[in-house]
Amino acid sequence: MVDGLATDLTQLVLQSNNDGSFFPLALFAGGLYAVYNGFDSWKQMRLIQDTATEKVRSAAAGRTELEGTGTVLTDPVERPFGEADCLVAKYRIEEWRHDNTNDTEDWETIDSETRYDDFQIDDGTGTMRVEPDGSTDFKFDDTHSRQLKVDSNDEEPPEIIEFMEQSDDVAVPDRDGVTGSLFSAKRRYTEKWIPVEDELYLLGGAEPVEPDETTSSGLVLREDDASEEFIVSQKGEEDIVSDTKWKAPAKMAGGVAASAVGLFFLLGGL
Repeated sequence: MVDGLATDLTQLVLQSNNDGSFFPLALFAGGLYAVYNGFDSWKQMRLIQDTATEKVRSAAAGRTELEGTGTVLTDPVERPFGEADCLVAKYRIEEWRHDNTNDTEDWETIDSETRYDDFQIDDGTGTMRVEPDGSTDFKFDDTHSRQLKVDSNDEEPPEIIEFMEQSDDVAVPDRDGVTGSLFSAKRRYTEKWIPVEDELYLLGGAEPVEPDETTSSGLVLREDDASEEFIVSQKGEEDIVSDTKWKAPAKMAGGVAASAVGLFFLLGGL
């Protein structure tokens, strides 16, 4: 829902280019998105607080909250710009570009992906298969996050070049000689990952299946139908709640302020 709202607001902003209202409308739309995003984070926090942590052995079908060790079921996911076996890996490649229409410069995403596969959670009392999907909210900690900026006259590290050489979606920039450094834009490479055997916090909907070697509990964890939430997090419950308690109100307050300023200029400054 949040992604859909962001798309609608982006289209609205782009349509405003012709009448000179781009910046006020961008401020107004961005403020509304911040308010909605902050409120959505607050609702998620309250859901986490209201859901009791269960043991895998005693978990029942329905919304549940689990803590345990994440282990692979088949092959691990590879870390994008490094060597490590992961349960989940996410990357984004951005390029600094100039928008001639609006005479602005900003980072533009040219490639991104979140990689994952089914895995198993083990809390010592039993195992449950976890089946992430495209709507899963993956939360990474700072110790497993890396961002690297490369200027137009610098070269990417070997591991990033190797990644791009194997990719069909993004090419290695030409930075050789005067011409290469002159026309190559600077880039920003970001990766986040959840290692195998990491301790995880999970919230989702448990659904019954036949017990097998992947789930001794006879349950699989998927998105909770009632709340539409599915969280796979390196951060524990206390850390998630603590972060959200100040970030969500700050987003909403900042969003209200930005929307008010944007609306003021859209109405001609009154």
